[in-house]
Amino acid sequence: MIACLLGTLLLSSAFILFPGIDLAISRQFYVPGIGFPLAHSGLLQDFRMAGSNIPVTVAVVVFAALVLKLLHPLRPCLLPPRFALYFASLYLLGPVLLVNGVLKTFWGRPRPVKVEEFGGSVPFLDAWSLGESFTHRSFASGEAATIACLLPLALFVPRPWRGRVAAMLAMLVALVSLNRVAFGGHFLSDITVAIALVLTIAVALRQVFYVSHAALFEDERLDGELTRLGLAAQTKVRGDLEAMSGFIRGRLARSGGEGRRPVAQSLAVSASILPAE
Repeated sequence: MIACLLGTLLLSSAFILFPGIDLAISRQFYVPGIGFPLAHSGLLQDFRMAGSNIPVTVAVVVFAALVLKLLHPLRPCLLPPRFALYFASLYLLGPVLLVNGVLKTFWGRPRPVKVEEFGGSVPFLDAWSLGESFTHRSFASGEAATIACLLPLALFVPRPWRGRVAAMLAMLVALVSLNRVAFGGHFLSDITVAIALVLTIAVALRQVFYVSHAALFEDERLDGELTRLGLAAQTKVRGDLEAMSGFIRGRLARSGGEGRRPVAQSLAVSASILPAE
């Protein structure tokens, strides 16, 4: 974890001390008078879409496994609970909270297509510059941070396969992230810093989930906690439905109305069938 923090610090320092690196890399994809022509490539646009959908699909599966466990608490979790909770935490803390929630909100660095060096109208700003751009924020890359969440998957495959899987995932992350540079959507520092931050969070979470507090996050213990939470939620919802049904029946009895009786009956039926397992 310390190595990841130092690596992120050194990487950031390099781009701050030598901001020309960002301009030099983006200039390789820029054509004066045209802009960034690769942004109009249908093949690269399809690749971007596919690269964005892969980590989103993984996130949906992870969160769905946890939600389904809460909805059906007496059934086993679709994924190992610790694995699902680890990746759910990584997605929430990395791309959602840190990159899109904090950096995208307070760091107003303009995108390459907006800076003067590439035909835009605003000055270039180096990495970690707060800036004043309230639209088209470049730092850091949300897509790079999201695709980087796939890298820890290599740690969960059998050991003989870890090197190959890690290399394949790293290549996918690099290609998807560099695609944003080729489109003029991000500078090199935007994607590399985002990936470094996500990897730092991934290492920190792995330390918590699998090393320092491994006993607290054992699959059996987590499964039991999720079962308890799911049953408690069902009991709460059932009680609320029964109370609402009783309230409506009482109002109907006092008013002598029949029009809303089916509503009360349907609420009572819903409450009775909630704990279906």
